[in-house]
Amino acid sequence: MKNKWKKIGLIFIISLAASLFAVVLFLWGTWLGYPTTGQKITVWLQVMLLLFGILLTPTIITNSRKIWAKDKAERESLNPIEPKKSEKPLPFPEFLEIKKQCRNRSGLLWRYKIRKCLVLGSSSEVQQLLPNLPTELWQLCDNTLMVYGGDIQDEVNTPWLQALKTQFSRCIPFLQKPLDALILVLPKHYLDNTRHQQLALEKDILQLQTRNKVLNWSAPVYLVAGQSCEWSQAGRVEQSVGLLFPSLKKDKMESVVVSLNQLAKECCQRGVQQIKKNTHYSFLLKLSQDLVKCDINNITRYLTSLISYPYSPHVRGLFFTPYQLSQIEDQPLFEHYLSMTPTLESISDDAQLQLGQRMGIQWGTLSCYVLLMSMAVTGVALLTSYYRNASLIDDSFELVKKADESVTQDYVIQLQTQYELQQRLEQLLYRQKKGAPLSYRFGLNHNDALLNKLWFSYQVNNSRNIATPFYKHMTDYLTLLTGLPPNDPNRKKLVDSAYDVLKAYLMMNHPDKSDGVYLSQFAAKIWRAPEGISDGDWQRLMPELVRFWGQTLNSHPDWAQQNDPRLVKDVRQILINRIGVKNAVNTLYQEIIQRASQHYANQNLNQILEGLDSRLLFSSNVDIPGVYTRKAWEETIKDEIDDVAKSRQEQIDWVLSDSDSDSESKLTESISPQTLKQQLTERYFSEYGMAWLHFLNTIQWNQTNNVSDVIEQLTLLADTRQSPLIALMNVVKYQSEVSYSGGSLSDNLLRSAQELMSNKSPTGLPKNNDTSKPLAATFLPITSLLQNDNTNGLSLQTYLLRVTQARLKLQNVVNSADPQLRMQELAKSVFKGTSVDLTETRDYGNLIAANLGEEWSGFGYSLFKQPLEQSWQVVLAPASMSFNNIWQDYVVSQWEKSFAGRYPFKDSENEASLAELARFLRADTGVIDRFIANELNGVLEKKGGSWVINTANAQGLNFSPKFIETLTLFNEISTELLPSGDLSFSFDLMPRSGSNITRTELAINKQKLEYFNQIPVWQSFNWPSNGYTTYSHLSWSSDTSGLRLYGYYSGDWAWIRLLESASVKPLDSSRYELIWNAPDEHKLRFILRTQLGGGPLTLLKLRNFSLPRTVFE
Repeated sequence: MKNKWKKIGLIFIISLAASLFAVVLFLWGTWLGYPTTGQKITVWLQVMLLLFGILLTPTIITNSRKIWAKDKAERESLNPIEPKKSEKPLPFPEFLEIKKQCRNRSGLLWRYKIRKCLVLGSSSEVQQLLPNLPTELWQLCDNTLMVYGGDIQDEVNTPWLQALKTQFSRCIPFLQKPLDALILVLPKHYLDNTRHQQLALEKDILQLQTRNKVLNWSAPVYLVAGQSCEWSQAGRVEQSVGLLFPSLKKDKMESVVVSLNQLAKECCQRGVQQIKKNTHYSFLLKLSQDLVKCDINNITRYLTSLISYPYSPHVRGLFFTPYQLSQIEDQPLFEHYLSMTPTLESISDDAQLQLGQRMGIQWGTLSCYVLLMSMAVTGVALLTSYYRNASLIDDSFELVKKADESVTQDYVIQLQTQYELQQRLEQLLYRQKKGAPLSYRFGLNHNDALLNKLWFSYQVNNSRNIATPFYKHMTDYLTLLTGLPPNDPNRKKLVDSAYDVLKAYLMMNHPDKSDGVYLSQFAAKIWRAPEGISDGDWQRLMPELVRFWGQTLNSHPDWAQQNDPRLVKDVRQILINRIGVKNAVNTLYQEIIQRASQHYANQNLNQILEGLDSRLLFSSNVDIPGVYTRKAWEETIKDEIDDVAKSRQEQIDWVLSDSDSDSESKLTESISPQTLKQQLTERYFSEYGMAWLHFLNTIQWNQTNNVSDVIEQLTLLADTRQSPLIALMNVVKYQSEVSYSGGSLSDNLLRSAQELMSNKSPTGLPKNNDTSKPLAATFLPITSLLQNDNTNGLSLQTYLLRVTQARLKLQNVVNSADPQLRMQELAKSVFKGTSVDLTETRDYGNLIAANLGEEWSGFGYSLFKQPLEQSWQVVLAPASMSFNNIWQDYVVSQWEKSFAGRYPFKDSENEASLAELARFLRADTGVIDRFIANELNGVLEKKGGSWVINTANAQGLNFSPKFIETLTLFNEISTELLPSGDLSFSFDLMPRSGSNITRTELAINKQKLEYFNQIPVWQSFNWPSNGYTTYSHLSWSSDTSGLRLYGYYSGDWAWIRLLESASVKPLDSSRYELIWNAPDEHKLRFILRTQLGGGPLTLLKLRNFSLPRTVFE
C-alpha cells in the first residue's frame, strides 16, 4: 500500500513538472530563444526524455545489481567447489573507523567541526603525555581528534599520509585543511647542545617538510616538552603552561626571552601557592627554577635553530607538561577516548583559529581572486558596452533622419549626408567582418540589426543621388554611339571609351559582376560634375559614393538596374568589329616575333652545332632566326601567345559575350581567345618549319676533286662521335619535338578521316597523328631516318654504313701498289656495270635524297646525294680520259681506216663501202654497239633500240655531246636503213608536173620513172638494188627544148649524190617534197614517201661526218 502511494505521488510530481515546463515554454519561449511551435515541442520532448532518464537510472542500476547477484548465486550453486574470491583488505582501516565515529558525533560536516591534530614523537614520550595513543593510534574527545603519526625520526609513511589527506581534507577546494595542528612531542634531552642533537633537529625539520609536501598542507606546529617530577602530581590542579608565538622569527627572539622570563615568574607564583597545599606539587616551581637557571637560553637557542632553515615549519607554540603516571582510576571509560588536559585544550582551541598554509601555488586563493576580478571587469565591460552601443544606435538613427530630410536641400548637401551615412555603413560592415571592438561586445552588440535598419535609408538616398543619374548618363552615351553613322568622326571618338562605358552599364544590371573600384575610377573619368556643385566637391564625394555602391551591389542584387537588351547587342557588335580590325592576327603575330627577337639572336650553323666544326664537310651562309627555336618557343613565344590570348579574353569577357544568347556567342566565336591562340600558334609553327626548311636547304657540300680529301670527308661524315651530320640530325630532331597541347581543326579532321577510312596510316606517316607535336609532319622525312624500324628501310645508320664501305673501297685503292691502275680498273668496272659496291652506295644516297621529297631537296642533295656522287666522280673522272684512248684505238682507228677520204664523209670520187658501213652501224652486232655493250654498259643503256645515258650510273661523267649525237645518228640509221642487218630499204616516188615541163625521167640503178604530165602515181624503189649497174640520173624536157640531162652519178652512193643536189621540204612525217632546180628556172618536183623515218634522206646526215675522237670531255 505504501509503495502504491509512492508511485502515485511520483507520477503526480512528474505530470506537474511537465505541465509547468510546457506553460513556461508557451509563455516565454520566444524570450528563451525558441520562437516557433515546432522548436518549443522539440525542447519539451528533449527535457522530458532527460527527466525520465534521470528517474529511471537508479532503477536500472538497482535491477542490474539484482540480476548480477542472482546470476552469481546461480553460478555458485552450480559450482559449489569453486573457491570464493577473498576480499582484499582495505589499507589503513583506522581511517574508516575515525570517519565513522566523527560522522556519528558531528554529522556530514565533521571535517569542519572536529579539530584534527597529528601527534609526532617517540612512543614512550607520547605514551607519558597521551596515554594509550601509540597503541590505539587515534583518540577522540568532543571536538578534538588526536592521531598518532609515529616517531618523527622514522621514515615517512607516504601511503598513510595520502590516506589521511584523502579522509581528512575538506570538500571545498579553496581550504582543504587536512590537519588543524601538528603536535611535536620533544624528547627529554632536546635542549642538549651536542652535535648529535643538532643533526637530530635538522632531520626533524626535514621530516616535517616531507610530511607537509605529501599532505600539500603546512599546519601550525605546537612543541610539547615533558617535565619529570620527583613526586606524583596526581590531584594537582593542572594549568596550560606554555607560550604562543604570533610570528616566530630570528630577529624577534628577544621577545621570546621576555615571554619565557614572564612565564618563569608566573610559574613561580602559582607554584608557591600549589606547594602550600601539597609539598609534592613541585612541577611549576621546578619549571620556573629550570627556566631561570639555563633553560631560557637553551630554549632560545633551540627555537633559533628550528626556524633558521628556509624550509623550517611554522612554530606556533611551546608547551610544558609533566609526565603522567598511569593509574587504575585514570583508565579511559572506553577505547579511543581522549583525556583532554588544559594543554591539549589550549592547543585545540588555538589551532581552530589558525588557517594553515597550502604548499605550492595557492590555486584556490588565486582562483578566487581571478573570479572576483573577472566579475569586476565584466561589470565594467557591460556598462561600457551598454554606453557605447546606445551612443552608436542613437547616432545612426540621427544620420538616417538627417539623410531623409536632405531631399529638400542642395545636391552637394545630399551627397555629403549620404557620404556620412556610407561611412557609418562601412564601419558596421568592417565590424561585421572583422568583429566589433571589445568595448562594443559583451552580449550587448547590435551591429547586424543596426546594419539592416540602415540599408533601406541608404538605398533610397543612393538611388536618388547616384544610381539613377549615373545609369542615365551611361544610357545616353551608348544610345548616342549606336545612333551615329559608321563613318562619323564623332563615332570613332566615342568607340574608344565604349568598352568601359558598356562594362559599367552592365555592372549595374549584373550585381555578381560589379566592381566598386572599377566603377569609381571610371566615373571619375567620364562623369562630369552637374550644375550646382563644384568640381572639387564632386571629385571628393562622387568616386567614393560610386565605389561603395558598386561594392555593395554584390550583396544586394535587388538594387540592379534594368538595361536595354537591344542597345547592349548593338554596342557589342560595334566593339567586336573594332577588335577584329585593330587586333588582326598578322599584327599581333608580328608584335610577338618582334619582341621575342630582341632576346634571341640569329644562329649560324656553327652555333647550332654547339661549336662542332663542319666546314670540312658542309657550310651555309644563311642563319636560322633565333625566334624559331625550341628554346624561344618554350621560354618566350608560348607565354607571349598565352598572354595575347588572355588579353583577348579580357577584351571579350562577359562584357562582349552573353552565354545565354546563342547569337552573341556566335558573334564572338571569330575573335575568341581560343581561335586567336590557335591561329597564332599555327602561324608560328608554319614559319618555324619554313625557317628550318630554308636554312637546311641552303647547306652546301664542300666539293673536292682529290681522292685523299674525299676519303677524309667520308671518314668524318661516318664518325659516330664527331660527325657534323649526326649532330645536325640530332639538332633537327630536338628542334622538331616542340610540344603543343592544342590541335588545329584540320589536323583533327584529317585524323578522323584516316581512322574512318582505314586502320593503317599511309606509308611514311606515323600511325597516330600526335597533335602535341605540330612540327612532326614537317620534319618527319628527316626524323624518320633516325629510326631503324622505318617501313621504307631507309635510315641514317645504314647510310653511314654505306659511306664507310665507300670510304674503305677508296682507301684500299689509294693504299695499293699502283693506285692509278687500280683506279682505272675500278672505273672500268663501273663503265662496264660490273662494280656493285660503289653503285649501290651511290644509289642508297640518291634514294634517301629522293625520299626526303621536294621540300627537303636541297638538304637531301647536299648531305646525302652529293657526298657519294663526289666519291663516284673522283673514281670516274680520271679514268674517263684514259677511256678516250681505248675508244680511239678500238673504234676510231678502224673507222678512219674504212672511211677516211671516202664519200659521203668527204667530197671524193671514192665511196664508202655499204657493207663496211653496215658492219659498224648494225644494231647489237655492229662494231659500235658491241664496243658500247662491252665497255660502257654500266653508264649507257639501250632503250627502244637507242643508246641513252644511264642517269644513275653516269652521274659525274661528262659525255662528249658529239659522241652522244653520233650514237643517236647511228641508232637512227641502223633502225631505219638496217632493219635486217644489211643496208637496204624501200621508198616511193611520185613525180609532179612543173611549169613548161613536158617530160621527166628518173633512173635509180635501172629502176626508171618516166612522167609525161599524166596523172601521177607512186612508184616503189629499192636501194641499193641487187644489180651490178649502180648509177642514178635525172632528165627532163620542156615545151621549147628536147630531152636534157640534169645529172648523172654512178656508184653505190649515186642516188645519195643526186639527193644531195635537191632541196627537201617535209610535208608530213613520211612525205617530203624533192625539188631539183633546172636551168631556165625550171623546177623538177617529186614527192618522196618513206616507210620509216627519212629513208634515203637519213644518209645525207653522213655527209662530211667525222667520228668523234673522245667519248668523255
